[in-house]
Amino acid sequence: MSNDSIDMVDPFSFTSAAEVEDGAVIGQTLIELAQERDDIVLIAPDVGRGPATTSFIDAFPDRYIDTGIAENNAVSIAAGLAASGFRPVVFGIGAFMAPKCLEQIRTDIAINRLPVTLIAAWGGLDMGYFGASHHGLEDISMLRGTPYLTIMSAADDHAMRTLMRDAITGGMPTYIRAPSGAARAVYDASPDFDRGGLQTIRDGSDILLIGTGLGTSLCIAAAAILEEQGMSAQVVDAPYLKPFDQHGICRLALAAHNVLVVEEHNVTCGLASLVAEALGRGGVARPMHAIGLPDGDLAVAVPDQLFARYNLTAEAIASKAQLIIR
Repeated sequence: MSNDSIDMVDPFSFTSAAEVEDGAVIGQTLIELAQERDDIVLIAPDVGRGPATTSFIDAFPDRYIDTGIAENNAVSIAAGLAASGFRPVVFGIGAFMAPKCLEQIRTDIAINRLPVTLIAAWGGLDMGYFGASHHGLEDISMLRGTPYLTIMSAADDHAMRTLMRDAITGGMPTYIRAPSGAARAVYDASPDFDRGGLQTIRDGSDILLIGTGLGTSLCIAAAAILEEQGMSAQVVDAPYLKPFDQHGICRLALAAHNVLVVEEHNVTCGLASLVAEALGRGGVARPMHAIGLPDGDLAVAVPDQLFARYNLTAEAIASKAQLIIR
């Protein structure tokens, strides 16, 4: 473990209310879907009442189940409801959903191809001030080998609305990483995603920046910095991590001189690995670099401090891109 330290800024002054800030789009979208169909059920393992849950609880109290601190039970209950004709949504903390419930996700839901939507909120570094146990940095790698499971990652609220509708109405087992609390707006309205496809946000020719979740808005901000310095960056959002558009990545990389992947995830086994696999399988040789979280012990601090420490800032990404381009 590193001996260097990081100054904390009132890290434990957060209350339970802070844990459930943001996420209003999740509750709003659930209500819209529940008004359209009577099979939507929300299951939340001890996340309390906040923007993501309160509005739904008030509107549909008989279609809400709080399982307490029992994420595994929440997923298994969802599987039983799905097998009985419902479309359950499990809403929980990102650091616990995949690590604690991998067996239930695989055996109860995915293998049986049940229509359960898992929404992981406060993932990545959002809850970093609670300690290393609350860093949610391995979920994509843990889940992408699970058969029949779709994996999505929302760059912003508009993307989240589209992905939730796709998942719940599509009726396949799906895991969605909710937008980071630090993410800036990427889309002006709910995007019309092609299932499994990539979304080009900005055109450019000097370097290809590929992001998912928080990484996408950081890539957009970094591209603006590069433009001020006379460099052109193409920015691509990857909302679908399984299925993953390998052919699309290869086409984009063939037109680019360099590739830089940005993700709020363990960089050894997340989006960067997916891109590297795609390029290798497609026989595309391009210099590829990545910015993400290291495979090791991470510091404990508030998110902004962690983003700065691990180069998840627009300035750090732009600096890395400059070195690559030159």
